[in-house]
Amino acid sequence: SLTGRLEDFARRQAERIMAPLGFAKLGEPQHFKATNEEWVQYEIHGNRLSEHRRILYRVFRRPSGLFELVYENSEDRFDQLLTETQEIASSLQTILQAPAPGRRVRVRR
Repeated sequence: SLTGRLEDFARRQAERIMAPLGFAKLGEPQHFKATNEEWVQYEIHGNRLSEHRRILYRVFRRPSGLFELVYENSEDRFDQLLTETQEIASSLQTILQAPAPGRRVRVRR
């Protein structure tokens, strides 16, 4: 199924993003589905050098293809900026949803 493939893809990509982190932990997948959109996201916790990091990974399917969003910040500043990141993701989804401009055809009379 397409949903299963999206979830498998999301897991592989989240694990790839997580690989360079020390003491990394992959959260449970969150799956969202609406009429014309579907996405899977993971939260990843880990360390880069001595700094605790938190990553939000999201892949969403549109009729035109798959799109990925990766947001990373320090553990203590993650929640402060997450709202902005989610607004950016929503804007991106809106842009990707917008129909392509129609081709104008001149009618001769």
